[in-house]
Formats: sequence, C-alpha cells, structure tokens
Amino acid sequence: MAQVIENALQKHGPDVYRCFEKVLADRLDAAGMVEVTVDIGKAGKVTSAKVKKIDKSANPSLAACVEKAALGWTIDGIEAGASVVLPFSFKAQNSQFLVNAADVPERALGAPPTNKAKVGPKRDVPFTVKVLADETNVKAEGISVTLLSVGPASRVAMHRHPHSAKILYLVKGHARLLGPEGATPAKLDEGAAVFIPAGYPHVIENMGRQSTAVFLQAFSPPGPERVYRDPKDARGRAEFEVIRDPASAKVTPEQVSKVVVASAAETKAVALPRAMGSAKNLIAPGPGQAMSLAQLELVDGAELQGKGDPSATLVLYFVSGTGSLKVAGETLPLAAESLVYLPRGTAYAIKVALAEKTDKIVAVQFKVTAGRK
Repeated sequence: MAQVIENALQKHGPDVYRCFEKVLADRLDAAGMVEVTVDIGKAGKVTSAKVKKIDKSANPSLAACVEKAALGWTIDGIEAGASVVLPFSFKAQNSQFLVNAADVPERALGAPPTNKAKVGPKRDVPFTVKVLADETNVKAEGISVTLLSVGPASRVAMHRHPHSAKILYLVKGHARLLGPEGATPAKLDEGAAVFIPAGYPHVIENMGRQSTAVFLQAFSPPGPERVYRDPKDARGRAEFEVIRDPASAKVTPEQVSKVVVASAAETKAVALPRAMGSAKNLIAPGPGQAMSLAQLELVDGAELQGKGDPSATLVLYFVSGTGSLKVAGETLPLAAESLVYLPRGTAYAIKVALAEKTDKIVAVQFKVTAGRK
C-alpha cells in the first residue's frame, strides 16, 4: 500500500508543485503539512477528495488547490470503494526570482482577493491590483511592483505617497494622469511612462469606455503597496494618502518640475549588443530619483545576461514572449506576463523566444540604485 501511494504521489507530483507555485506567487512563507482524503472508484479513479488535516502554518489556498487537483487523479492498485489519506509536506522557501502574473490574486481595496486570471475590475470596483513584487512574495528591497487595472471610464481618486516616488507604465489602453489644480493633464497611450515624485497629488483615469487600462506601478522606497494586501495596515495607509478635497492639494514648484512623462512612440531606440533588439530609456535616474525605466524590444532568441550589480536591483516584466530564466543554479520557464526579480549582486541569464502570433518580444525593465541621493 505504501508503494502504491508513493507511486501515485510521484505520478501526480507536477499538479502538487503547480499548486505550491501558485501560492508562492503571493506569499513566500507558505509551508506546512496538508492531508487529503480521497475516495477511489473504478479503475483507481478518484471520485471525491477532501482536506482532512492542515497545519496552522499551511496556506488554506494551497490545501484547496491540492484538493481540487486530486479530483482528476487515478491511483492504480487500490480497489474501488477504498479511501486513502495522501500526505503532503511543503517547505518554506528562502527566495524567489520569477512570478507569473496569472498566479497572483487580484485585489480590490476593501474586498477579498481572487485568483481569477486576466479579469478586469467589476463595474462596482473602479480598480484592482496584483502585487507582483514586494517583501512578502520575493523579499523585495528598494522597490515594489504592482499591476494596476482601472475599469472602463473609471479612475483612481486623487492621492499621494508622502515618502515614495512612483513610476507608471501603461501596458494596455488609453489613460490620463491628472495633477493638482493648474497642472496640465497628461494623455497616456500604450507604452507611455510617468515618473511621479513623492508627495505629488495625482489621479489615474481610464479614458476607455469599453476597455480596462492596465498599468505597471513601481514604488521606491516600498510602502504604499502594503495597503493593497491589507487596507488596515497602518504603514500602508500612511503611505497611501487619499485626498478628499482636491482643492486642498498643494505642491511646490520643485515637485512639479520632477514629474516626467515619456512616450515609447516618441523616444529614440538604442541598439542592444549582439543585435538582440533595442531599448528605449523612458525614465532616467537623477538627483533624488533612484528608479529608472526602459522598454525593451527583443528579437527571437535574444539572450540577456548579467553578473549582477552590487548597487542595483533589477526588475523585468515581460509583456509578451516566452523563454527561460537561469538564476541561482536553476533554470525556470518564462512566459508572457511574468515578472523577474533580481536582487543586488544576482547573476542571471535570460533567453527569450517569440510566442505564437507575436511579432515582437516586449519587456519593461525597472532599475533602482541603492544609495542614490
């Protein structure tokens, strides 16, 4: 019987690993023991599955995923009518370099997260957020990155981040960035980027009436993203200040001068080495600005390599394309809508390929330099 169960666990191991991978995309500390009881029908097919036991430290979403996966299993060698307890032990991870956006829960402020992939905000929810990189899922330092989806004809109300600068990159749709009274609205099309200095009041507005506007949103230093995980988080609330009266929003000339709006369509491309493609440097670092952003357009088979900069953290988000990531002695599959997080001093090698019906590979690269004043 022990050998039969062992064979079944090995056979269906990829399903269990996939469940673990999905949970790790949101929380790196997922761990613990899960026991699932399955009932066996004809030809060893599992007819029902139910979580029997779960450690307090284990993630309920992980247990639910394994339970659901088990319903499609076959356990050869066990007679119909029998019940079997399948034990699973999950070990906490020390690091994570790759996160698939499809695995990250979609959150709306004040509403529970969901794991529905590629679902835009509901009509009664103006915007939703997926936390792609923060201290909870990749132990991010110096930067956090989220995927912000603003519903049709909706907006993120005027707010500011007292201590964090922000870069917005419009992945999909048409939008506007509105500032305080007197500021000129900035029209944003796909490929546009905006640098917003700390403390600058702004509104993010979707100009599309039928489509969702999707942004990459990076904060440095991290902090505002905490309110997406927990609206009651004291630090997150302090770093995400909603401005109830826009008329009261005041800015200094210095803050206004630091706002940068750039368009990929209007930015000159710079050729990458070894004919790998081109880069458009949309947001450059500067005094008091640790973050920079570039849009990369890569050719099929392009290889990105780095020995690791001890003073800079690198984050890449692949809008399109597939490939592989080699980091820390491990090779991982890379898909479109995946984020790669590379801490300071981390060597890496990325190889990309064209996905079906894709005419180019597009990646967005954030870089934050430690110690920049």
